[in-house]
This record gives sequence, C-alpha cells and structure tokens, in this order.
Amino acid sequence: MKPLRPNFHNLSLLLAGAALLCGNLWGASQAAQITEALIRDKVTAHVQDKIQTLVSPEDRKYVRVQVMKVPAAPFDFPAAKTAQDIKISTESPLGGMYSERSVVRVQMNAADGGSREIGVPVQIVIQKPVWVVKSPINANEPISPISLSLQTRDVSHGYGFAVGQERNLNTYVARVSMRPGEILDARKLVIPPDVTCNDTVQILITNDNGMTITVPGIALSNGKIGEMIRVRQSVYERKYYSAKVIDKNQVQVEI
Repeated sequence: MKPLRPNFHNLSLLLAGAALLCGNLWGASQAAQITEALIRDKVTAHVQDKIQTLVSPEDRKYVRVQVMKVPAAPFDFPAAKTAQDIKISTESPLGGMYSERSVVRVQMNAADGGSREIGVPVQIVIQKPVWVVKSPINANEPISPISLSLQTRDVSHGYGFAVGQERNLNTYVARVSMRPGEILDARKLVIPPDVTCNDTVQILITNDNGMTITVPGIALSNGKIGEMIRVRQSVYERKYYSAKVIDKNQVQVEI
C-alpha cells in the first residue's frame, strides 16, 4: 500500500482562500459605524443648545428632550476606519421659534465622499410649576392668589403662555372668565388701563403761562399713563380734547 502524499496544490488553494476570507473579515471590521446611540447624543445636544434661546434660564431645569426615532440606524462607512472620520452635522428650525415638536436633520459625511442624511423627530417636554385656577374667576376681576394653586403641569404645548411664579400677578385682571382646573394663560390676563372709557376723569387744562384749571370730564377711550386719549367736559358736553394720561383717572390738556 502506497503512503498518502499531500496534495500541495489543493493545500495552497485552501490557504489562499482562508487568507482572502480573513482579509475580507478584517476589512469589514475596519469599517466605521455610526450607531443609533451616537446619533441620539448628537440630536439631543443640538436641541439642548437651541433651547438656550427658546426657554428662560429659570425654566431650563424643567426641560427634557425626547428623541422619538432614529430611522435606518446604524450606518456603515466601509472606507472610514473610525467613527471620528465621519463628520456629523445637525440642523433644525428650532433656532427661530419654540415648538414642542420638530425634526432634526442629521448629515453624515465621510472623507471619501460617502454621505447619508436622515430626519430625526424630537419632542421637547417641559413640566414646571404653574398657576392653576382653583375657584372661578370672572371677567374683569382682579387676579387673587386665593383663586389659584401652584401645580406642576406639562406645559410643552403652550409654554409661552403658561403663567408661573416668575410673573407678578398683582397688577392683572381677568380679560375673560376662567374655570377651575385651567392653567393660568397670559392671553387671558390684562393690565387694566389707568383711564377707562366712560369713567369720570379730572382734566387739567394748562397754557404756556403756567396757568392750570381743573374741570371734570368723561374719558372716551381707555388709556395708560403716557398715552393720548379723547375726553370731553362733563359740564360743557361739546368741549372735546385730545389729552395725555398723567395719572389714574387724570389727564392733561395743553392749550
């Protein structure tokens, strides 16, 4: 019986195939990969940076950024060796105005010219202490702390109008009626005018010589201190003036 002799030709092919396979595996392992976690971090950092101009400094501690979904992640870049070789840029419309929902565009560019772009939806969640109506408030009624309670609520949608402790309510009245359970809304508040239409006012009539006389009158429109309004005398009802509001229910006319 003849001893078996190794087939060096087949062995060479086998070794060459193994080397090629290892080379392919090694090359694949060298491909840079942009993971979902990395994209989430980039998007979150982008939104948090934009928030600096959208939310007051006092409220930033109440903000959470939720990345809803990262489509198609992870991303492979075979020509790049590490993730650091991929330039990642982000942009969104958040810089212009506040919105509780937005889409952040993520652009990934490799040195060899390869690129990918995706849109990542995000949501801004703001939960902060705000005033909530505790008992009914009627229109034109002064805002009293007795009618309110401070509660932590989700104000993500109407953040710009939700009233919290940062606002002094002593000078406000209700523009419309409000029911218990409502978050106090800045659009429903108004600072009352110093002169109200149809109210009795004092008209100070002055001239260039420094002479001043005071006559009773009626305001024909609302006005705040410094504003010009129309008034008429109470005694001589056909006497109309353009007057400057100088104090509560007091106007000045220069002749």
